[in-house]
Amino acid sequence: MTERQKLIAQKLAMQSAKNKLKQLSGVAVSELYGENQNPALNELTAAYRATFSDHQEPYSRLPYKSSKEKICSWIIDAMELKEQGEYYYYCGLWSKIKLLDIKCAVAALWRSEKNVSGFLLAETDLSRIMECGLDSRDEYHFLIDIWTFGHSVCL
Repeated sequence: MTERQKLIAQKLAMQSAKNKLKQLSGVAVSELYGENQNPALNELTAAYRATFSDHQEPYSRLPYKSSKEKICSWIIDAMELKEQGEYYYYCGLWSKIKLLDIKCAVAALWRSEKNVSGFLLAETDLSRIMECGLDSRDEYHFLIDIWTFGHSVCL
């Protein structure tokens, strides 16, 4: 890939992330990081992905047929999210967000992409990364994984 092509790809990724962030309600965006603008966050993400396994037990699970209200409460409680709390949110690129209205924000994050349920957050102190959604480990439940820098956290 040429330098020009790399620059175009970076600009497209940035615009795509901005478009996703604009659609979130209950959230204030304070920063959007380009590909290599937050090395510590990239290191945390790489460590999480490198240690995650398809056989790992989730931190928490909820039946797939649960109501929207139950899903929202489950995410807030299991991830210990705080109203007015700041987190890093992955939307193709990492951004720093504040949850202004926690229920509205979690519902928006949960359905931030068409035909996808789930999202990835990291604590701003980079102590843990949290992911919720569906994956191949359990087709009948939504899953939450919480990983603290250094080791996985499981029930």
